[in-house]
This record gives sequence, structure tokens and C-alpha cells, in this order.
Amino acid sequence: MKATYCLEIGCEEIPSRFLVELCVHLESKFIEALAENRLVCNKENIKTYATYRRLVVMVPELEDKQLDESVYIKGPPVKIGLDNEGGFSQASLGFAKKFSISQSELLVREFNGSEHVCYLKETKGLTTKDVLATIVPKIIQSLPLAIAMRWGSRSETFIRPIHWIVSLYHDQLVPFTLFNVEAGTISYAHRMLSQGKDSLGQAVSIKSADSLTEQLEAHSVMVDPEERKNEIIKALKEHNQQNYDNGLLQEVVYLTEWPCVLQGHFQSHYLELPDFVLIECMRKHQRYFPVVIKGKGLKESFLVVADNVTEQNSDTIIRGNERVLAARLEDALFFYNQDCLLGLDAFPEKLKGVVFQKNCGTMYDKQERLAKLLTFLNQHINPQGCLKESYDFNRLAYLSKADLVSHMVTEFPSLQGKMGDHYAAKDSATSIYAPAIGEQYLLVPDWSDDKSVEGALLALADRFDTIVYSFFNGAKPTGSQDPLGLRRSINIIFCILNVFKWSCDIFEVCRYCFELIGANAHEDRLHAFITARFQALLTDEGLGPYEKNSLGIYVGGYSYDIAESIVPLALQNVSLAIQKAVAIETFKRSNFDGFKLLSETAVRVHRLVSKHDSLQENNTFSAINTDLFEQDIEKHVYDDIAKSKEWFLNGQHLDCEKLVKISKQFTSYFDNVLVMADDEKLRNNRLQFLAYCDTVFKQLANFEKVVITQ
Repeated sequence: MKATYCLEIGCEEIPSRFLVELCVHLESKFIEALAENRLVCNKENIKTYATYRRLVVMVPELEDKQLDESVYIKGPPVKIGLDNEGGFSQASLGFAKKFSISQSELLVREFNGSEHVCYLKETKGLTTKDVLATIVPKIIQSLPLAIAMRWGSRSETFIRPIHWIVSLYHDQLVPFTLFNVEAGTISYAHRMLSQGKDSLGQAVSIKSADSLTEQLEAHSVMVDPEERKNEIIKALKEHNQQNYDNGLLQEVVYLTEWPCVLQGHFQSHYLELPDFVLIECMRKHQRYFPVVIKGKGLKESFLVVADNVTEQNSDTIIRGNERVLAARLEDALFFYNQDCLLGLDAFPEKLKGVVFQKNCGTMYDKQERLAKLLTFLNQHINPQGCLKESYDFNRLAYLSKADLVSHMVTEFPSLQGKMGDHYAAKDSATSIYAPAIGEQYLLVPDWSDDKSVEGALLALADRFDTIVYSFFNGAKPTGSQDPLGLRRSINIIFCILNVFKWSCDIFEVCRYCFELIGANAHEDRLHAFITARFQALLTDEGLGPYEKNSLGIYVGGYSYDIAESIVPLALQNVSLAIQKAVAIETFKRSNFDGFKLLSETAVRVHRLVSKHDSLQENNTFSAINTDLFEQDIEKHVYDDIAKSKEWFLNGQHLDCEKLVKISKQFTSYFDNVLVMADDEKLRNNRLQFLAYCDTVFKQLANFEKVVITQ
């Protein structure tokens, strides 16, 4: 017989930001545990739900009994398990005694090519109810927790204190005790909307696993977050709000059990504040949805998602939220007016009192470095001189961090850059620098080629300075520990270089940053970090070869060897390296035999010339004497390489057939031309030609790093 198992864990209020991840872990742990314990169900049908005070797992169509298990238990090898007459030796009898079996149950079977004495252990499956009573507490205790709490006198931890547990297989209790709480059949309704005498809400006796969600919904609890989400979206659309903040929507979904959307208002004079300030006050600080009129902008009203609304208290809830928002907006308006009276130029000197990093000076010192780094980048990025020399980089750097000490950013730190942009734009003397000040803080998804060049340069300078100083200061970013956001910073550098199709020597920029410091501590570790991050960008298994990643580029899912083969190119030209990675991976997947031939040809050419270092010093066409070519194949290969050298260099649109043709020409070349000829002139000329070919192949990739497997 098949039936549904349900588990509900009732807790004190869990922060919404943890709930999605908890559900994912809870589902995966259940799938894993059920499989390990031979409990059969369709894992695709397992569902997890959450509200801020309960976690729920539903396992439908779960068999009522474990599968039986038959396992051969291996004993001694035959050479010591059998005596000379073929009977069982003392070693085998000892094995039988150990497992309390008779001699007649002993068998001989082959294990990995070697015969052993063994016996067939048959285990009857236990009832599902008994197995669940054992494994469910272990599942709960094994959940990874972002924040762990202890309560009472117990040493066990959970995300929040547990108040009740419902554990039912069909209509039968699956008993266990965890955190001193006994699993039962009693759940609790909505804390405020139910009429219960208990502070937890009205007690609800759950009849069966299948009825849990329906019974709770009858008591003002929507267990399924998708249902709550749809209710909120429906209400937002009723207020003509189509373009809502999905991040905020996700948050309020998990802040409610019975959501209701109410509309409040604020005084119109607060509309003097920039829209982004109003939105920040409403969205981030109060979790309200701003009301936007199409074609007119923000309206002096907001939408709040409340969880305990009745006909009697709705007006009170609205007035309370209006008072809270009015106080927040009054503060914002005061700080904004104070900043406008002072102007942006009043703030940079105050940066002398703001520490950048320990042992790394102040933010004022940083902006002085940014001025030098901006000039350096403008001169060394190709195409050179992104901005005219008349552009005042010193002035841009001087204003770039000024808003950090403004009243508004002190009160609302997330508005850094936006306030600087706004204040600079209000003054005609500084308006030219406004876009760059705002754009320097853009994250990867927000960068596109319609952003300003000066903003991109400032963002690069800021990230390079932060990364280099952090490594100089001993930073060791890892996958789980990166408090300074250095991985995000290097990704932004890769993104900007790709978006604007700029080429620059990343390590050279880092060396210049170290020069500004006057020391180069941990430079090697920094280089290894940058290299590893680019390889990780390419080999991200979560992306297919034709999908855009968060940097907006077609990468991800590439084999590690392809990634490693183009890293040296990436450190010079990120955009071109990515284009080549796409082209090479596409070629490999569409024509593996041709790719194999190309790779083997490139490696053979390289190994032939690598023993002659002097040839590498002058590997240009001018050093090759075509008059010394004796065979037609030499001329054919020479012509193909001459025609394809720029094509190899660019690499955006690799022609598979052309690559295969060139590789086949080289196969014929090596079959018919003796490179190491006795005649010194012939030998040197052929080696010089191959040295040039080696250079051309390396413009595409370092094929020695490529592993030839399909």
C-alpha cells in the first residue's frame, strides 16, 4: 500500500532569507535518506514548503514497507576457507560462528575475480512507520544551518527553537522525540487570526498527512509559498503595479502566512526627494512596494503586505505604517537638504578621517591612488586613450568617494554612488563626472556598452586598487570566506573588459598598483587567484556552452583543459579569450576528429621548435626564405598559414573546415619534408618556419594544455 508522509516543524520566527535554502536542503536530505533506507517513492513528487514559523515536507505515494535486502557477506578466500578435501576449514567455521549461521548456509562465490567463502544475508524490510521514526530526527539534525541556536539546557542546535512537530504516515503517528519535543498530530493555526488561547495560535488536530495543508488553510495558513506569492501578485496587479521588485516579493512571501495587501499614503512634499531615495526608504527599510503611475513616476502612496489583517484592524495597520514611513522620509528629507546646501566639494576632505583598510591608509589616500591609476589605465588599455588627455582624472578621483561622508549615505549606506551621481549632476561644474561616480559601484549584471567609458575606467581602477591592497594586507579569499568581496571584484573587472572589448595586461596593472604601495607582498598569490577565477568562470558547470552567465558572456561548462589553454590569452585580452574559448569548444564538440588532428599538429610543431630557443627570438615571416622551399607542400602550408594568421589571432568565427585543412597539410608536410635536414640552411629555414607556425597556433590556444578525450 502507498500513502503520504508529512512532517511539519513548528518554530519561532525564522528569518525569510534562510527559508528557501532550508527547503532545498530538507528535500535533498529526505531524498537521500529514503533511498539509503530502501523506502520507495517518486522523488520528483517530494515537496517542501515554508512559512516564517513552520517547515513542511510532503512525501506522497510512499510504500508502507522497506524493500527486502539480500547481500552476500564475504568470508575468507577459498585457499584458506576450504581444506584439502574441499570441505569447509576452521576459518570458514569461525566465519559461520561469527554470524550465527549453520555450515549448510555457507557458499562459495567470486568477488572481484577472487573466490571467497560467503553467505547470503537476507533482511526483511521493516515497516515504513518504524524506519521513518528512526531517520527523520537524523535528517532534521543533519540540516546545514546558516545560523544555529541553542535553547533551554540542551546542547543540540536548530535554526530557531522548535515548539511542535507533526509527523504522520497516512493517518498514523510516526513517533519520535527531538529537542525535547514529542512528535504528534497537533499543529497550530495562524497566531493572530485564529481564536486560540495559546500564544502559538489555535491548536489544530491533523487528521491525516494528506489533509494537513487543507486543514491549515481553513485556519488562515497558506502553507505553499507559491500560493502566497500568487495572492500577492494578484493584489499588486489590482493596484496596477505590473513591474514589481521580485526580490522584495520573495521576501514578503516568506514573511507571511496569510498575506493581505493594503495601500497607504504619504505627504506629497516628500516627492522632492529623488525617486531612488523614496524607493530605498519604502522597499529596503519598510518592505513596501512603491506605487508607480505609468508615464508619471512615483505616486505619494505605497503597498504593504501584512499578515494579520481583519476588517476591524486594517485601518489601524495602514495608519501605523504611514506614521513609520513618514518618520523615515522626514529624516531623509532633512539629510538631503543639508547635503544640497553644502555641495559635493564639501565632503572629500572628510575622507581623511575614514579608514580604507587596516594598514592601508584612508579613503582620501585611496582617491589619490585612483587618480594615478585612472591615468595609467587610460594609457595602457587598448585602444589607448579611451578618454582624451584633457579629461581631468584628478577631479574625477577627488569626487568619486565624496558622498561616502555625506549625511544621506551615512544614514543610507546602500545609496553610495547614487547620491554622488545626483549631487554632482546638480552642479554644472561637476555634472560631467556624475555618470562615472554612480556607475563605479555597478555589479556584473548591470554593465553594458551603453555605460560611460569614464565610469568603466573608474570601476576598474577602484576594483584593481581594492584587490591589490587586500592581498598586500594578507587577504585569502575562498569559496566560503570572502568578506571583502574580492571574487566579485575580479568578476567585475572581467565583465568590464569583455563588455567594452578592451585589452590590457591584467598582471601589469597589478604591478603598477604594487608600485603605488611601494611593496609587492603576496603578488604571486594574487596572480594565482586571478588565474583561478578566470578558469572558474569558464568551467562553471552550472552553465552550458551557449548560455550567458552572470557576466553576460557565453561561457561555462567548458572542460578544464580548454579553460587552462586560453588563460594566458585572457590575462591580455579577456574578451578575445572568451570568444576563442567558445569557438574552440564548439569546434571540439562538432568535429572531434578534426579538433584532435589540430591539437596534435600544434603540439608536434611546438615540441619540434622548443629545443631551439634562438628561433623564438625572430619568429616572423621576414626570417623565412621561401626560395629554400624544395617541395610543393612547403609552399602550400606556408600560403595557408600566411592567409590565416590574422584569422587565428582574432578567432571569433573559426572555420572548422579550414582548421582541418591546415592540419591535414601539416600531416603531409611532416610525411614528406625532413625538418632536420643535413643542409644547415634548409634545416634552419624549416625550423624558423615552424617556429612562426608555433607562434600562430599559440595565438589561438596553448594546445599542450588540451587533453584529447571526447
